[in-house]
Amino acid sequence: MATSLDQIAAFLENRGLRFRREDERSIILVPFRLEEIENLLVVVRLEENGEFLKIFTPKLFIYLDGPHKLPLMQTLLMTSWESKMLQWEYDPTDGELRAIIEFPIEDSILTEKQFFRAFEGLVNLVRIFHPRIRQVIESGADPGREDKGTPSDELTRAFLDFLRQRGGADEDGTGGGEPPDAL
Repeated sequence: MATSLDQIAAFLENRGLRFRREDERSIILVPFRLEEIENLLVVVRLEENGEFLKIFTPKLFIYLDGPHKLPLMQTLLMTSWESKMLQWEYDPTDGELRAIIEFPIEDSILTEKQFFRAFEGLVNLVRIFHPRIRQVIESGADPGREDKGTPSDELTRAFLDFLRQRGGADEDGTGGGEPPDAL
C-alpha cells in the first residue's frame, strides 16, 4: 500500500497549509513562521517507493566546529531522550543540524491523524527546543540541564579521558579508576 505525495498533499490541503511539491525529489516543502523561528522549513520526504516517511527541518542550525560542540551534542541527545519521536541529525561536512521524525509505513495505510501527529509534533518540539539549543550554541550552557556542580564540557572531557585510558585500567589490565560522576 505505502503512501504517495498525492495523499500527503491532500492532508496538507485539508488543513489549509501552503506547500510546494517537488515530485522528482519525492518531497513536499512546507514553510512556517513561528515567533521563535522566522523562516522554518519543514520537508516531508517519501523514500522506498512510499514505504518510508521522513519529516525534517533542514539547516535548523549550522555549527561546524567551535568551543561548545560537546555540550551542544550532549543537549541534542538529551532533547531526543526527553521527547517522543524526535531525533537530531548532524552533518559533519558542513555543520548542518536538523530535527527529524521518521518511520516506516511499509504496507500500511498512512492516516491523516498519524501524519499530523508526526508533522505537528516535529514543529512543536522544534519550537520548544530551539531557544535551548540556541543558548547552548552561543554560551555552552544548557538551561534545560540541572546543575550537578560539574560543567558539561568538563564532565564530557573527563569521561572521554576515562574511556581513552581503557576504563582507567593499569597497563596489565588490572586496577582501574572510577568513571566521572555524571549523576
